[in-house]
Amino acid sequence: MSIQTFDVTVEREGRWWVFDIPRLGTGGQARSLEEVDREAQGVAAMWLDVDPAEVAVRLEVSGAEQLLAEWVAAEHDEAEARRAQARAAERRRAVVTALRANYTAPDVGRVLGISKQRVYQIEKAKAS
Repeated sequence: MSIQTFDVTVEREGRWWVFDIPRLGTGGQARSLEEVDREAQGVAAMWLDVDPAEVAVRLEVSGAEQLLAEWVAAEHDEAEARRAQARAAERRRAVVTALRANYTAPDVGRVLGISKQRVYQIEKAKAS
């Protein structure tokens, strides 16, 4: 059994999600976006006179392109922030390590304005 995959465009029109299957020149509607997959799969299967299990659909929601681009930009910003945070943590570990060569943990804490417990946490993070 060979599965055919169809691109389906969908957009909100009033209370309905209206979908189009361009390759088949047909479409339909569903009450919720969650139902569109099943409905589009059923329409395509009826159109081709095959079992619905032989049809797969790939949805693209129209009208949300700008918001999706903003979502991707936010994901990029978040990944960049994680990298910056990791660099900052490494720099802090390097400072603590350098200070611990000559100072006790309480002294390092006092110099850096953190608790001795935090000094130990930073050291432990380096060891792991």
